Amino acid sequence: MSLVINNNMMAANTARTLNGHYGRLAQSTQRLSSGLRINSAADDAAGLAIRELQRADIAALQQGARNANDAISLIQTADGALGVIDEKLIRLKELAEQAATGTYDSTQRLMIESEYQAMASEITRIAHATDFNGIHLLNGNLSSDKHDGSGLISEGKLKIHFGSGNSSMEDYYYIKIGECTAEGFSIGSASTWSDVHSRIVASFAEHLKAELDALPIEPTHINSPGSTKNADNIAIVKNNMSLIISDFSDKLATVSLLNGTDNGDQLAASWEHIGADGAGYSIPLPQNKAIWTADEDAEYNALSDREKQRIQYAIGRNAMQRYANGGDPTYSPLDNANGALDDAADLGLPDVTGDNEAAVNVILQKVREGALKKAWADTEKYDYAGMTIQTQEDAQMALDAINNAIVEKDKIRAHLGAMQNRLENTITNLNVQAENLQAAESRISDVDVATEMTEFVRNQILTQSAVAMLSQANSLPQMAMQLIGG
Repeated sequence: MSLVINNNMMAANTARTLNGHYGRLAQSTQRLSSGLRINSAADDAAGLAIRELQRADIAALQQGARNANDAISLIQTADGALGVIDEKLIRLKELAEQAATGTYDSTQRLMIESEYQAMASEITRIAHATDFNGIHLLNGNLSSDKHDGSGLISEGKLKIHFGSGNSSMEDYYYIKIGECTAEGFSIGSASTWSDVHSRIVASFAEHLKAELDALPIEPTHINSPGSTKNADNIAIVKNNMSLIISDFSDKLATVSLLNGTDNGDQLAASWEHIGADGAGYSIPLPQNKAIWTADEDAEYNALSDREKQRIQYAIGRNAMQRYANGGDPTYSPLDNANGALDDAADLGLPDVTGDNEAAVNVILQKVREGALKKAWADTEKYDYAGMTIQTQEDAQMALDAINNAIVEKDKIRAHLGAMQNRLENTITNLNVQAENLQAAESRISDVDVATEMTEFVRNQILTQSAVAMLSQANSLPQMAMQLIGG
């Protein structure tokens, strides 16, 4: 290389080397100060992408573990309340056993009945008052098989989400809690046909909504030629549910009027269809009875209110059963003059004429029969056994009903206990997943301090050496001045 003045190539080469060493020294300093191997996408683009996905999953898994812990707290709240209800049920059985013996007169038994109903009311109060973060746990809100999270407030069974995705097998499961009120356990309070009637209508309304929601939106086979789209017909039924429910309620309410000769024929005819259901009641009617005589009317009216209520209840359930199962509805209190529940036109539903009316009637029949079947099934838990211990007979029947209530309560507690154990195992698994994923993210993202410190020292020495050589290279052109004689 020639000795020149205009271009100092040794200085330029040394400066370039110095810049490289200094850049690597700055990178090592950044990594050591931050503790991260990847501080920007330029450090490792692929590694950065993997790291960010892993960080998102770690955060989701950690929140999932917190979700599961919250669910355990919810379960413990419900289980604690059920423990108190357990004490009330035990007291109810003790009172029923006391009232079942014959050594008490009617006045004393009514005193026992007073505490019995108070204990039943307390069970209902606890069930309605027990909530977790505003979510009522024991009033039946979480007993549905269907979960709907589309609204601001979720409905149905409680969904616990703990995974980082949305697969039901891996990321969430449900907590169901049955109704734990006295009514839900079929004990206490509801002691008249009017009470039971209200609960049957409420059950029918709930199942009617579910049947409508379950309908396919546009199955063409339901439409009659020239009718509007089935979605519109479903909307007509949905928008007029109150009329349908009111019609059902009015028909069912006729059962409560079976107290005299005006409705005697209907009572006798309905009794004919009760069959085995009537065997447990004291009224001595033959099974094939088509008319109701004055003597039999007097015999019926001579019964106690409790016996009349039981008969009315049996007839009401039987009427629902026969209609729901497609049996002969000739004598059913649910039937109108045409032998069926009112159709769309009779109900006064708007926009139902011609083919459109036929399409709406098909929908109406389908959802109403489905709701009737389920509402009728619900009446199994509305039996009068356990409602009261006013008489020795009532108290004896209450013993079995309270046993059933205790079993139902224990099933719920066992389910909650199993779910809590499952959640605890889930939390352990989530923590292990998060820990292993954190380790994987660390291997990608974190700096190896020992290796990086070695690199730092190396770059520091090279930088210092390059600075010294650049100083020497910058002084070399002065040698040319000596040749010139400067």
